[in-house]
Amino acid sequence: MRTIIRIALPILIMGALFVPAFGAQSQKAGGSEDLKQYVEELKKKPGDKVLREKIIKMAVGMKPAPAVPEDAERNMARGAAFAKKASDSAGYKKAITEFEAATNTAPWLALAYYNLGVVQERAGLFNDAIQSLKFYLLAAPDAKNARDVKNTIYSLEADAEAVQAGMNAPAPAVAPVPAPGGKQLAVAGKPTLDLEPEKQLKIIKLPPEKRAKMPDFSGNWYFKENIRGEEVTIHAFEIAKNANGDLTLIPPKRAADSVATVNVFEITDKTLKLQMKWKMKSVVGYWKTETYTLTMSDDGSRLSGAHNQQSVGGRNIDMDRSLFRQ
Repeated sequence: MRTIIRIALPILIMGALFVPAFGAQSQKAGGSEDLKQYVEELKKKPGDKVLREKIIKMAVGMKPAPAVPEDAERNMARGAAFAKKASDSAGYKKAITEFEAATNTAPWLALAYYNLGVVQERAGLFNDAIQSLKFYLLAAPDAKNARDVKNTIYSLEADAEAVQAGMNAPAPAVAPVPAPGGKQLAVAGKPTLDLEPEKQLKIIKLPPEKRAKMPDFSGNWYFKENIRGEEVTIHAFEIAKNANGDLTLIPPKRAADSVATVNVFEITDKTLKLQMKWKMKSVVGYWKTETYTLTMSDDGSRLSGAHNQQSVGGRNIDMDRSLFRQ
């Protein structure tokens, strides 16, 4: 019998990212009721860090992931709107209020902690930002931006220590000043973060017995393309393993303003099927999809099969592709 392993759809973005196995306990009946009870307790005492960590650890292991309440979605949208309009600490505190509300209504929502940490840093609330970003890493242990977030935490620790020692606090972050010629100037050295839109992460969960039988799809996959008479190597996608051995699909980096989301990620025996949808920040209404249906060679060095591209305006191209791993 063929074994079909399909994607799991946890919340998030950014990234990034997220859901390690929690253990058999989270699968017991009543797990969702326990979570609901803990959330109600947290609303009464939102400063209870131990309880918040307990909720986060429980939620990241639940299958399916807990749904995000509409109230939290509203808080996230309002927080992002306030953050974009803010020009001083008072403005950022409006965003902080909304993101804090989201973390109390949906304490497992990694993006809420991330955005809360961003605006807390901009408001000069360094210790609060440190704690929020630590909760983000707990809720998103496989986040692609984990290194940047950790570096930011270390930098914020230095800022907080300077304030405690009576030194002048660093000024809250402001937008870079445009320089002549349209370029932006910014001080280099200190890690910076920015608000990220919520993203869906595509992960294939692999039970140990299936993991042992499945071919190794992990790695960066490329194909050759002839562009204006010159053969060019193009990055198709990356398949990575998280700490639990589960597979995550990571779209390639293309143009600076192009953003890809993963719609499909499936593996059946030796066949891989995936679809990515591209949008451009600078072109309203633009979209393009790339769909691959590929079979691995016996020696594991190649993925061969169909590659379809469709885009706004009716363009539809079918090609045969042979991908190699590096």
